Amino acid sequence: MVMDRVASASVGSLETSIWWPLRAWMVVEIVFGLAAIVTIFLDPSGTATNFAWPIKPDVMAATLGAFYAASAIIFILPLFARTWQQVRSMVIPTALFSTAMLLATFIHWDKFSVGTRPFYVWFYWWHQRRSAPVGAGITHPLPGMVRAFLRVNGLILTGIAIVLFAVPALLQQSGPWQFTPLTVRTLCGWLIGVGLMQTWMGWEGDWRRIRLATTMLIILPVTLLFQLVRYRDEVHWSNVALWVLLADIVVVALILMVLWVTATSRTKRGDPAIS
Repeated sequence: MVMDRVASASVGSLETSIWWPLRAWMVVEIVFGLAAIVTIFLDPSGTATNFAWPIKPDVMAATLGAFYAASAIIFILPLFARTWQQVRSMVIPTALFSTAMLLATFIHWDKFSVGTRPFYVWFYWWHQRRSAPVGAGITHPLPGMVRAFLRVNGLILTGIAIVLFAVPALLQQSGPWQFTPLTVRTLCGWLIGVGLMQTWMGWEGDWRRIRLATTMLIILPVTLLFQLVRYRDEVHWSNVALWVLLADIVVVALILMVLWVTATSRTKRGDPAIS
């Protein structure tokens, strides 16, 4: 009895509520995200007047729009989350993505249209530092192979994106369409965010803590393929790197979809584990 009460108290102490400024930041991001979807996802050819800077070719703008569209849901769903542990696998990679975007903005400031909003970064993460350490108090463990894959795949994607961010000429010389240093760094900012999100999911290792974040990675291949097919005449389909990236995000999405199906089945049977 005593041990049960201690265990219950220990588990309860692992739950940290979401600070209200963080929820406010999420609401602001929803507004900005919806604006980006309306402009760069639905009308990629109009970036000269409806986006922070003009983007060419249109398929480049459409690709960035696909990332915005896929990420929209991860700003909406956290509004209904109860604890910091349920959203940190999204929020921290998103903050680092925003940092990369800010850096790209400063490097290429002369390319931006006057009067548009700057990129705002970071937020009230420090207030949440007292939450349970990542990997502590796992109640819905992920399969070991899935955790390992997400960690390794995410680190590889992040590493490649960081290299290309630092040396954009590497992608300019071998990309599936025409790139500028700014569009390379913007795309790499998204890839850094996606890679870190996968790595964080593997690190967390708890389905209950990562399930909200999985929605973006499941939707991403759909929005990206839709945009590429939409502007297929501008895409060099023989580009090997493009197919490697598409294959990677599709495999990740399929794995996460299997986790959703498995978790739903286990929940119905009252078994918290999905391994």
